[in-house]
Amino acid sequence: MLDLSPLGLIEPPFSLSPDPRYFYVSLQHKATLAKVTYATEQRQGLSVIFGDVGVGKTTVARRLYQIYRDRTDYHTAYIPTPLYPSDFQFLKNICAEFGLKPKRSKLLQLAAFEEFLIDAYQEDRTVLLIIDESQGLIGPQFELIRQLLNFETNTQKLIQIVMIGQNELRNKLRLKRALASRVATRSTLEPLHLDDTRSMINFRVMVAGRQDALFSENAVTRIYHHSKGMPRSICVLGLNILPAALIHQVDVVDADLVDQVIEEMK
Repeated sequence: MLDLSPLGLIEPPFSLSPDPRYFYVSLQHKATLAKVTYATEQRQGLSVIFGDVGVGKTTVARRLYQIYRDRTDYHTAYIPTPLYPSDFQFLKNICAEFGLKPKRSKLLQLAAFEEFLIDAYQEDRTVLLIIDESQGLIGPQFELIRQLLNFETNTQKLIQIVMIGQNELRNKLRLKRALASRVATRSTLEPLHLDDTRSMINFRVMVAGRQDALFSENAVTRIYHHSKGMPRSICVLGLNILPAALIHQVDVVDADLVDQVIEEMK
């Protein structure tokens, strides 16, 4: 493993893994999380989050899961990639995530899941299902989600579902009007602005062990323009800059070094 101590770091600040410790909460992230948590805690049913590749959707999904997974008044499940050949297989996997045994038919599986939802409601526990990469769902699986949302009281849904996906999901939902009409909140994650890019970089560096800025202002501007504010691209560039900073034995990364790394990456 690369020794980052000459840079004042105890661990890599730009890992591509969605580590919740490194989740920088921008204003748009705060707004999205607030909308989704409100809809979830008010048992309004379905929330949807859209976003382009690399904008940080999976980090948001894992952050939501982290918020609720240890709460005793919640049953929470997280499905990272819903690639299943049929709606029945998708349903069985959902049930398995909540600890339910598989049944021989979709009808029996739905009945078992409804019983689980009713029991949870009577115990005053909220059932939350988070589905990442939801653009990968196919027609009958969207219909299954609509069926699950039909389990409700007169005022509340018995299951709370958060669907997170690329912009392709928006197009798919337009064709699923019965499901789209049940969406309680919609949010779209956009690329970061320059100020948020600077704050994200400094936040990650601080979590990794260094208290003062590692990048000059001009270096941050170069990173922003190259990455177009996409968090994943910022991290990829950061991963490539750190070894160069060690080789050049710099204490603060300047714009020239960033330009050199960008040219090498080309």
